Amino acid sequence: LKSINSSLAIEANSLTLETMQDIIDGKMVEGPFDEVLEAKNAFAAYELMNSVDLTSVEDFLKIESVMMYGLVPVNGFRDCMVGVRNGEEWEYIAPPAEEVPAMVGRLFDWYANTGFPSCVSGAIVHYYLEAIHPFRDGNGRMGRIWHNEILRRSSCCFELISVENLINEQQEEYYSVLKECQDDMDCTPFVEFCMVLIERRLAGIARLSDRRILALTKAIGSGYRSAAEIMEKMGLSSRTNFLRNYMRPAIECGLVEMSNPDKPLDPTQKYRSNLF
Repeated sequence: LKSINSSLAIEANSLTLETMQDIIDGKMVEGPFDEVLEAKNAFAAYELMNSVDLTSVEDFLKIESVMMYGLVPVNGFRDCMVGVRNGEEWEYIAPPAEEVPAMVGRLFDWYANTGFPSCVSGAIVHYYLEAIHPFRDGNGRMGRIWHNEILRRSSCCFELISVENLINEQQEEYYSVLKECQDDMDCTPFVEFCMVLIERRLAGIARLSDRRILALTKAIGSGYRSAAEIMEKMGLSSRTNFLRNYMRPAIECGLVEMSNPDKPLDPTQKYRSNLF
């Protein structure tokens, strides 16, 4: 759910994590129709990813049709010129529409046969999906979901991180690096950017033992909990020990988020696990 929320936040979707949870639970919510539909579509698309062949163009199009249902006039590969504009000027013009199917096919063939580790190949696939811009809209969402799934399938350690979350935290640099690569026609800076984000997050996670991660996330559950509630479930009495050895490292590496991150010392502060 956090991955979905982060990916859509990058696209300027204003719905909160709590509102998206209500949508998934089938509750009535207030919000712009398109943003609610984006959330419903994204959840449905992510639910299908376990059964997807990441080297299949057909499956790629299937996920796009779910992700962008009702949000674009026509699903599938674009049939027109697209690019990135800055005011009246084009900063980037994507390849001609007639070349898109073959380019995506070649990219997936390359991924199927590459010997690169997933942290490299995932970033390369992500970058070239943005460069090809295969759809009228939704290219960022599709690049991120494919990248995240490539990582997730390669190692259980990547279950603890989310490409969408990492990029949402570094949006300005994300777009800056993409532009740099497009200007220079070299994806190396983007690969390095992604690897640095992943390395930082994994290093933070490594500071927490498996036992502590399991105990903390089990105590928090799927909603927000106060420090006192979490400590009680964990059987801890020292707030200093709890914050120093459990909560602070978990927040720093992205496993846990605060309800009010701008005021970490707020006495009403609550915490939520990003693993649910």
